[in-house]
Amino acid sequence: METAQEVAGYEPEEGQKVSAAVIKKALKEFIDDFKESEGASARKELKDLENQDKVIKAIEKRIKDAKAELKTKTDELSLKLQLKRLGGDEFKAESRELIRQVETQLADLDPGKKSDKRKVTALNQDKTALKARLDKTDAILTAIGGRLTEAQARELILKKLYALVANELNRYLNAEKRRLIAVVENLWDKYAVSSRELEARRAETLKTLEGFLNGLGYLEEGL
Repeated sequence: METAQEVAGYEPEEGQKVSAAVIKKALKEFIDDFKESEGASARKELKDLENQDKVIKAIEKRIKDAKAELKTKTDELSLKLQLKRLGGDEFKAESRELIRQVETQLADLDPGKKSDKRKVTALNQDKTALKARLDKTDAILTAIGGRLTEAQARELILKKLYALVANELNRYLNAEKRRLIAVVENLWDKYAVSSRELEARRAETLKTLEGFLNGLGYLEEGL
């Protein structure tokens, strides 16, 4: 966006938010203007603008594709979770009931009417999706290891509880560690003495002691 704005030399109006739509519109206007111009400089400007337009469109396509893939993956995960929870029989019964409800709604609509046409299209899409989901139920159920058993559910719950308890214990332990470290750091700041300071104090003490010994005559020559 910033590169395209810079290449186009677009200056937004005061208070205007520069969005993809704004830049694309500006690029189109500049491209249309330069298409009517002649000369090497104009052709170079036109090429740069068209390249930026292609870059933006390519990025938008990647975003659109990524969103579509995300929706597909999300739907697949939701389907697997339902199968894991309900099992094949209950899930199939639920899907068949949904299909029956869709067919009931379709029976009350007239595809020839403009007001019903959109609803009919949407319902048919839902019906197709439900049938496709129903057809691949067994394959997906096999892939995910079948329905969740009572023993597996119990184990998952215990693991979840264990993780919660362990997390709380670690939180309290880390808090105690921080308190202990703070106490040690406080003691260090209060009582820590550098080696140079210790040497200086030692020299001063020896000098004082030597003065006392000299005063008492213990360090006199020959004694």
